[in-house]
Amino acid sequence: MKKKVLTLTQSRNFRKRNGFLLMFTLPTLALFTLFVLIPIFQGIYYSLFQWSGISSNMTFLGLDNYKRLFGDSVVWTALLNDLKIAAIRLAFTLIISLTLALLLTRFKIFVNQFFRKVLFFPVMLSVVVICTIWTMLYNPNFGALNSLLSVIGIQPPPAGWLGDFGTALYATIPPAIWCTTGFYMLIFISAIESIPSSLFESARLDGASIWTEIRYVILPLIRPQLNFCAIYVVISSMNSSYLFVRLLTNGGPNSSSEVLGTYMTLNGFSYHQFGYASAIAVLILVSTIILSLILNKIFRSETYEL
Repeated sequence: MKKKVLTLTQSRNFRKRNGFLLMFTLPTLALFTLFVLIPIFQGIYYSLFQWSGISSNMTFLGLDNYKRLFGDSVVWTALLNDLKIAAIRLAFTLIISLTLALLLTRFKIFVNQFFRKVLFFPVMLSVVVICTIWTMLYNPNFGALNSLLSVIGIQPPPAGWLGDFGTALYATIPPAIWCTTGFYMLIFISAIESIPSSLFESARLDGASIWTEIRYVILPLIRPQLNFCAIYVVISSMNSSYLFVRLLTNGGPNSSSEVLGTYMTLNGFSYHQFGYASAIAVLILVSTIILSLILNKIFRSETYEL
């Protein structure tokens, strides 16, 4: 009898816990479905049609938009540019943010709290403000970058950093790195500070230098955070690089800085080819998923228990 009463009590507690969890989970799932899953499936659906985005007339094309996609040279140029941006952003963002996190935790070179706030400040700025600041820095007439380079004897491109065929694409990357580094820095700071101090004390007792601590204590234990940050950098790069390109170069000169996002908006809102633009959006989605899986495979490692 007692066993039966306990079972009923456990069952009620289980239902209460599940009900409590569902109360918080269902709104999140509903929002995710509404703003993520439904748009994805709508995009895939529209990519099978020829549609202006204005009229109600939609002509079914099957996979013709994808055939056109593979034969479009601008698409491949834009995809290559996206991959270049993602690779450069990934390398520099992780290196800079991890270095800053180490300086603020293990080396304690800076005034900790003050510099955390200063370095995080660009994260709070809008992309429009960030691009305005960097456009002024890149200005060929009065920009601070050209003034600094002229002092050390380096000549800037004659057409300016944003107008030169060889530098326009790469000039859109520093603003993106600058405004996101603080976010990843805080993630690494949190991960490093969560490592038990006893591990560092043991390492020092064994005669380990600070560099040995970083290599054999810190890096293995923050591997999950490195994995998350790497994947998030790539996802944000593939999905938001077009904002910086759009505001800084608009894909020019001569499509040299075109990325998939800008080419998608060009086809959708300027040429009114929403079906083809949706096919480009599907390519962005597939490319992002593939890159994320590759990075997850690279960073996957054995679990370290503290």
